[in-house]
Amino acid sequence: MRRGYKMDIEGVVIFEAKSGIPLYSRMKGKTDPSLFSSFVAAIGHFSKELRFGGLSSFTTEEKVIYLAPREKTITALIAPKKKEYQEAYSLASELGRRFEENIELPRVPQPKQFDSFAQVADEFLKRIQNPFVSEVSAFVTAQYKGEVSVKARLFKKDGSQGTIDLLVDASASNGNSRATTDQFGSNYIFVKVCEGSFGRLQMIDFIDSLDGFGVRVMDKDGLAFRPYFPSRAVVVARDYHQGAIQFLERLPTHRDRRYVDGAHIYAGLKLKDIPKESRCFVDLWLWKDDEKPELLEVT
Repeated sequence: MRRGYKMDIEGVVIFEAKSGIPLYSRMKGKTDPSLFSSFVAAIGHFSKELRFGGLSSFTTEEKVIYLAPREKTITALIAPKKKEYQEAYSLASELGRRFEENIELPRVPQPKQFDSFAQVADEFLKRIQNPFVSEVSAFVTAQYKGEVSVKARLFKKDGSQGTIDLLVDASASNGNSRATTDQFGSNYIFVKVCEGSFGRLQMIDFIDSLDGFGVRVMDKDGLAFRPYFPSRAVVVARDYHQGAIQFLERLPTHRDRRYVDGAHIYAGLKLKDIPKESRCFVDLWLWKDDEKPELLEVT
């Protein structure tokens, strides 16, 4: 058990494995252990029949029950459902939905048939590995109505790859097809996530990076770098240093919103369909654990 972790246990029940009869119980509140016994015994027996090695946990509407099966007994720890469980359950449910939508199951499925789902699964694993990014990802998805990629990797001008905390593709929500809008990233939103206080240097680096990503394409002269320039740059942080705000105050405004002018990145490029306008508007969100994030005004 990791340092500083405190598990909230509401009860302990030990059952006889074969009958499901509760042999010993110690509960914090007035909970009848017999309510759990038949269900625990049935699920434990079913999992053993399938040689799954025993059931590790299951849930009721309000509780999570962790099980440790042995030859003669099953010990259950009863704990309340916590925020982390709800998030994990939501991610698992969403992953299942995405699988069902993208994969057509044959009559006799073979595991190797579904290797193409690995990219989607990798995205979800990234969310689980960083709970704060996962929370911000859920908020960004609801706020900006796009498809979100976690720790997205894009090519840079020098041929190397860089990482964006969250990349939002808002093509579908804008009524456009991905093929026509990804050419210059005009429907992309770059999101920077900071679990602490976002400083001036971090803000400068993020703003400077906006025109540094793109894709390498083949033209008549060989490989060429076609830059992306997002329509919006978003920062989500728990706090902001005053220097970061002051840096943004130097940016131009359009309809009282701060933006980064990206017109210079297309200068001299012989590319078709270059966007007529290239403003990247900047949104700053102040993260709050128990409330909706607050959109800050940079005057």
